[in-house]
Amino acid sequence: MGSQCRCGTEVRFAFNHLGCIACGAACCPACSYQLESTNYCSACAENLLELPWAPTATSAQPAAGLA
Repeated sequence: MGSQCRCGTEVRFAFNHLGCIACGAACCPACSYQLESTNYCSACAENLLELPWAPTATSAQPAAGLA
């Protein structure tokens, strides 16, 4: 198949095209984080883990149709 993720990583297989469960952002295994068997983009993972540099929960935007 072969295409590139928005992070620049080559994604060879369709099942490696992931989406953040919190915001819906496209991600791949190279730029996503798996927490409790769920994939998150880096911004949502930082927010979920309450890292000091993470954006606040009020600045996070929900995926379309989930609001």
